[in-house]
Amino acid sequence: MAPSLSDPATAPEPSARERVLSYLAHHNTVSLATVDREGRPWAATVFYVNLGTDLYFLSEPHTRHCQNILATGRVAGTINEDYRDWQQIKGIQLEGTAAIVEGKAELLRALHAYLDKYPFVRSFLSPQSLLQGVRIAGKALDVRLWRLRPERLWYLDNARGFSAREELPL
Repeated sequence: MAPSLSDPATAPEPSARERVLSYLAHHNTVSLATVDREGRPWAATVFYVNLGTDLYFLSEPHTRHCQNILATGRVAGTINEDYRDWQQIKGIQLEGTAAIVEGKAELLRALHAYLDKYPFVRSFLSPQSLLQGVRIAGKALDVRLWRLRPERLWYLDNARGFSAREELPL
């Protein structure tokens, strides 16, 4: 009897791009690594939404990680979960640039995707409020939408072997 096309054992393996996009879509936080002009490193974890391999996150420009981004434009990041067995480790490692989203069309498209992924944010943020200013519990926040555009991105999957990672061509 010939194997069925719907049989997982005979289904074609997803491409590296498909694996990366699926991993990005099913995770919520990216740990950002930034550095200031003097070379002092900093790390911060933020919620993100992805559109393709671009990641979008909300943050205030006065935060240390955003000040570093404004100073250098450079960022590295990891997306992963906590594992007890090294053979289960999967994740994303990336390096690239980040900046405040300026274009209204991109801002609205990314913010709608962000609000779809994190509906609780709608209680204090709307696309219009991001353009006009945000207030939470009476406190004004200077929240901006940022885009992280990877220049290099690797997918790590130790189930394929120790330290098995492949770079996704961007």
